[in-house]
Amino acid sequence: MNLLFSAQVILLLLALSAGLAVAYLLKLTVAAGLNPARRQIDGVFRGLRLPHRRFVILIPAHNEEQLLGGVVRGLRALSYPSTHVETVVIADNCTDGTAGVARVAGATVLERRDENRRGKGQALNWAMQGPLLNWPRPWDALVVMDADSVLNADFLWFMDERLEQGHLALQGYYGVQNPGESWRTALMTAALAAFHFLRPLGRARFGLPCGLKGNGMCFARPLVERYGYPATSVVEDLELALIYLRHGVDVSFAAGAQVFGQMAATAKQAGSQRQRWEGGRLPLLRDWAIPLWREGWRERNRAKLDAAVDLFVPPLALLAAIVAGGAGMSVVLVLLHTSVAGWVAAGIWFGAGIGLAVYVGAGLILTHAPASVWLRMAAEPLFILWKLGIYARMVCTRGRRTPATWVRTDRHDMRP
Repeated sequence: MNLLFSAQVILLLLALSAGLAVAYLLKLTVAAGLNPARRQIDGVFRGLRLPHRRFVILIPAHNEEQLLGGVVRGLRALSYPSTHVETVVIADNCTDGTAGVARVAGATVLERRDENRRGKGQALNWAMQGPLLNWPRPWDALVVMDADSVLNADFLWFMDERLEQGHLALQGYYGVQNPGESWRTALMTAALAAFHFLRPLGRARFGLPCGLKGNGMCFARPLVERYGYPATSVVEDLELALIYLRHGVDVSFAAGAQVFGQMAATAKQAGSQRQRWEGGRLPLLRDWAIPLWREGWRERNRAKLDAAVDLFVPPLALLAAIVAGGAGMSVVLVLLHTSVAGWVAAGIWFGAGIGLAVYVGAGLILTHAPASVWLRMAAEPLFILWKLGIYARMVCTRGRRTPATWVRTDRHDMRP
């Protein structure tokens, strides 16, 4: 009995940790629901359409000849004056026709060849610290988007408005272009609705920076000239947001500016990509979380404290697996040995499960997710098992460093 009671106490302590993580997410959920900017999910700009900035839309591309032409041509649908927009493609270490496709579609092309420094962050830093500093045409702000993505028509109007208000770094809502393609893309839609819309909305309500998501980012020229793109890890967007945080630069959320990227629909497409992302996140957790917490506590800096907490919160699928496992184990232990600790642990685990459901559901509601996504939420256990398999492979290969090189994920043209 003492052994069972000890196990219940351990489960209780674990339940409290998971409960705190879920409570943090619920706090952001409530704040997001109270943020008037949630209505901008329709993507329609209702302010005065008087352009203040000239934009360069910068697209880093590695072997993207299949999709890039349609992406570049799609930018003609932007409602911002075309005289104030230039599309620039970085053809980075390409071995296909990416550069030619981009030129035919109407983009200015920067070709980069550097086998020793390969990667999205390296390519962006090269362009920002090199060609764009002495650009022959004037520009005031830079938008970074992926080569498989589309921007909503009013994207630049929202960015222009926020830049005019004095913000230097901005992040738009990064959603899923193909939510109905498979159960995997539907679940990614739910995850990004919470992570890329709900959480930034909640942070904005508290006056906190929202972080960067790697796609649909916007930087004022003074920021580009001062820092370039000094992040070179696999998760360069998260790293850059932390670097900015250290230098006192807040990233503001522009909810109406929206970018939609194509998500991998099959396990073959998604597996290696997800393993790189998750593997790249672990070094940042190790190197940044505790130092940021210490700095935030010492400086009474809410932004640093929040960033540290965010790093500590596990990814959604992993947190859901922990909660489900904890709830199941607590029920078994209570049946074997009844105790206050056991019942309290069980209550916390089940409460955390309900909290996660509320968090995910709120994200879907706020982003007006289609019914097909809601229906495919029944496949969540499959997604969790798939993610647990990825974490298992990461543990088995923990001695190998996650490569920072650019590895393209197979995709297909979704244009009609």
